[in-house]
Amino acid sequence: PPHRLGAMGTPLEEMGTGDRVRVQGGRNFEKFHGGMEGTIVENNPGNKNALVQFDDAGTAGPDPIAVAYRHLECAPERGGYRAGHVPTAPSQPAAKAPAEPQGPLLDEHGEWKMRDLVQLHGLQSATAQELNGKLGRLRRFDSVAERWEVDVRNGLGIKRLKEDNLARPQKPQVDPGLAVADLKERGNKAFQEQAYEEAIAYYSAAIDVLEEEGCQLPEAQDPKYTAVLCSNRAQVYITLCREVHGEEKIIGREARSYAMKANMDSARAIELDPTFGKAYYRRGCAVLGMAPSASRAKEAIYCLEIALSGRASGGADGVILPNAMRHEVSGLLDYAKRRLDACVEAAVPDVEQCRENCRQQ
Repeated sequence: PPHRLGAMGTPLEEMGTGDRVRVQGGRNFEKFHGGMEGTIVENNPGNKNALVQFDDAGTAGPDPIAVAYRHLECAPERGGYRAGHVPTAPSQPAAKAPAEPQGPLLDEHGEWKMRDLVQLHGLQSATAQELNGKLGRLRRFDSVAERWEVDVRNGLGIKRLKEDNLARPQKPQVDPGLAVADLKERGNKAFQEQAYEEAIAYYSAAIDVLEEEGCQLPEAQDPKYTAVLCSNRAQVYITLCREVHGEEKIIGREARSYAMKANMDSARAIELDPTFGKAYYRRGCAVLGMAPSASRAKEAIYCLEIALSGRASGGADGVILPNAMRHEVSGLLDYAKRRLDACVEAAVPDVEQCRENCRQQ
């Protein structure tokens, strides 16, 4: 994927500990919002986020917060944000929408709840009409302004919208009679357009055709073709896992569900093509998207090390990995090792605490 550039042209992936970042305008969450500045404590290119110590501890709290790259820009000089000052957000898509939350933020309201997938409709203003038909995820509901914060796909940011402008997306429909190659091509196009549910429908239809008993299509005779379809679908599930998870510290049920599906698809791709480096990488991503444990961290490290052993022309064991992916895989491998260290440290009992427990008994 292309680098996300900061305001001074520095890729966020290349920023280090101590570098300054700012939350982009219009990105408003419970503990940080547009304009807030902070210092990078730890950068995680493999996970596309950075651990940021914000200057405004009154809003963000005393601990660093993991913030996705899509919400950040570099801020080499201090002064873009004053603690206690809420910057004016860009114009909102709905008429007279408050620039910032006006009251308590709720996880549920009416038929809607946080992380629900919605489709926008009925927006009338000239600047908002282009949002009609776009998909996004619900974040929080402002009970005073009576608007949901919606994280709209395609990099359109957080929009604050009334429930009248939200609808549940229809289930994607696949045109019958399409050739497998057409299904794959349409799946790729849908993924690039961030129509993830549509991409899954096309990849699934193609896989179903090829795995039908007695299928004589040329693509069905090539296991690597099906492996690519499974790996592509795994990438969609990984993307959905990250989208649903957002900035939350705890991996929720829906995010874990997507991670499990990605794990099954990438494992199937490896089974069909043991030289497929991307599939090992995606399985590592999938395993790290599940609830943290030492065994899962070890599994991720194992898969990522195999992926990293690959070369564009094939490594010593035949594993193929595009050179452009090596940096990304290396970053995720470092993260997996830190995850393992954290799990192991958590599992080691504290001696003083054990003594205290013995005294209590």
